[in-house]
Amino acid sequence: MRISLIMVFAMFGIFLTFAVYGIVTFDLSIQEMKKLLGTRNEVFAFNMMQDLDKYIDKRLNDFKELTKAAVVQESLKKSNLEFRKLDNLETLLEQNKTDTDLKSDPFIQGITNEELTAELIDTIQFYNNEYGYNVVEELFITNEFGANVALGSGTSDYRQDDEEWWQITKNVGLYIGEIKYREEYGNYATEIGFRIDDEGGHFLGVLRVVLTLDDLIHEFINDAELINLPNRNGVLLDSHGRVIYSHGVQDFAKAQPIPYFDRILEAKEVGTIELTDKSDEVRIISYAKSTGYKTFAGFDWVTVVDQASSSFIDEFVDLRDSILITSVIGMISSIVIGVVVSIFITTPLKDLSRLAESISKGKFNVKAKKSRINEMKVIGNSFNEMSESLQKLFETEKKLAETQARVKNERLAGIGEIAASMAHNMKNPLGTIRSSADIVKRNAKGTNKELDEVLSRMDRAIERMSQQIEDVLNFVRVSPLIERSVPVKSLLEGAVESIDVPKNITFEIPQTNLQLKCDPKKTEIVFINMFLNAIQAIGNKEGIIKVRVKEENSFAVIEVEDSGPGISEEIFPKIFGPLVTTKEQGTGLGLSTCRNIIEQHGGTISAKNYPTTFTIKIPLKND
Repeated sequence: MRISLIMVFAMFGIFLTFAVYGIVTFDLSIQEMKKLLGTRNEVFAFNMMQDLDKYIDKRLNDFKELTKAAVVQESLKKSNLEFRKLDNLETLLEQNKTDTDLKSDPFIQGITNEELTAELIDTIQFYNNEYGYNVVEELFITNEFGANVALGSGTSDYRQDDEEWWQITKNVGLYIGEIKYREEYGNYATEIGFRIDDEGGHFLGVLRVVLTLDDLIHEFINDAELINLPNRNGVLLDSHGRVIYSHGVQDFAKAQPIPYFDRILEAKEVGTIELTDKSDEVRIISYAKSTGYKTFAGFDWVTVVDQASSSFIDEFVDLRDSILITSVIGMISSIVIGVVVSIFITTPLKDLSRLAESISKGKFNVKAKKSRINEMKVIGNSFNEMSESLQKLFETEKKLAETQARVKNERLAGIGEIAASMAHNMKNPLGTIRSSADIVKRNAKGTNKELDEVLSRMDRAIERMSQQIEDVLNFVRVSPLIERSVPVKSLLEGAVESIDVPKNITFEIPQTNLQLKCDPKKTEIVFINMFLNAIQAIGNKEGIIKVRVKEENSFAVIEVEDSGPGISEEIFPKIFGPLVTTKEQGTGLGLSTCRNIIEQHGGTISAKNYPTTFTIKIPLKND
């Protein structure tokens, strides 16, 4: 297939995929955004309801604390005591049953407590000054007989014990009335009654306060103003689904419940519902029902966060349209680009491809065709120059390689012959020295202690020289393998028996029945070298040499591990090279010889450090 068609199909497919992906992503993003906004608005609604209930509970506690004030307690005790002394108490209470202003009525003024009245007036004034609006419309206190003893604001019946709210307050301890519009104050408010007890829990009287709606929803109004946006609104509903607050306090007494209130009632305490209005505008309604706070059981109100979906969908619609327009333009552009590429690039590239193929086959005399595109012309000239340079380089490299190989072979052959000759020539005199030393040892044994020590040193020196000569001969002498099947265990044990094992070193040879087809003599040389290196690495310290044998993928795997300090990091990468040693008196040919022998058997040898472990792999052969 031509590159131009590939580019057209690729780019067309990319932009088509981009368009489909954009549309699908758009729909999924809308749904996810709705969920996200619903969850966020649920948090707003829940926090607003919590703040509302918490604020009302705080206001109740404020007035509850007022009932414990010393002036209230002492005034009521005094009033109750005076009332108990009256013989015609019931008659007096009945005579003063009408609405009365305590400040102007002569009878009440005589028995009311001016200090307590002043305290209530100060309380009312404090709240009004603190919030800048009427918090308390009415505040008074009755004694245990239901008679008013102090009136801070408004007018009230002198006798309250025959009122339902008074009886409930006395029996239950707290009375909270319904929020309703009060003509006398021109405002929505609710009456609240608090039972007043002394320190021993004995009933003293009742405190009644009428709180305005503005104060009860003070905290909700603050929260609603914070979250309100052009497309988002905080709403407060009463227990019947009527709107108490929406962009301000509403006259809800005669209003109808909102249409979707039934759905909220049937749902859980916190949730989100979707609504579609007449203009197909989707609205996200998140709500939270009142659950009360501490001592306040709640009004069964509902907070709602009403948000229009257009506030965030419009941005996604613009994004979707941009994706579609970009995709269409890209599809058209891909076709145009494909045609241009086909005319100006594909053909020259095909010529360059054929040129490269010829050069790869060693035909360096080919030339690139000229092109009208400057970049293609530069590439073609580069190919021509490369072809000429490669031809010269190839010829030079060939001659150099031949020369180096010839010199290396001649040099290695010469070194090998000299080394073999020297080793062989040294071996015969060394044998003579060994024999002479043995004769001297036999004749002089026990006659001279100093002479015995000299002869021992001679033996060790002769053994060391003999080993080094043997290393050289093993390295330079490549003799054919004489293979036979041998138990691996016998090879390992034979190698251990062939060396002098110090008392501080322990060998662990595994019990194995594995048979190995190999040259026993050469293979034993490998293990001897391994064991000698391990012994020298451990030195005079207590140590152990572990041998592990296993069969793996038709290979005999033999691992030799020692407890020595490891091999120097500088030496480790080249330990299998000739003339590399860490010992002062070593030849550096032991491991190189081992590798030659293992490779001659078709196997491999490798090493790892810490702990030092040599791994030998030799293929298992059938007889």
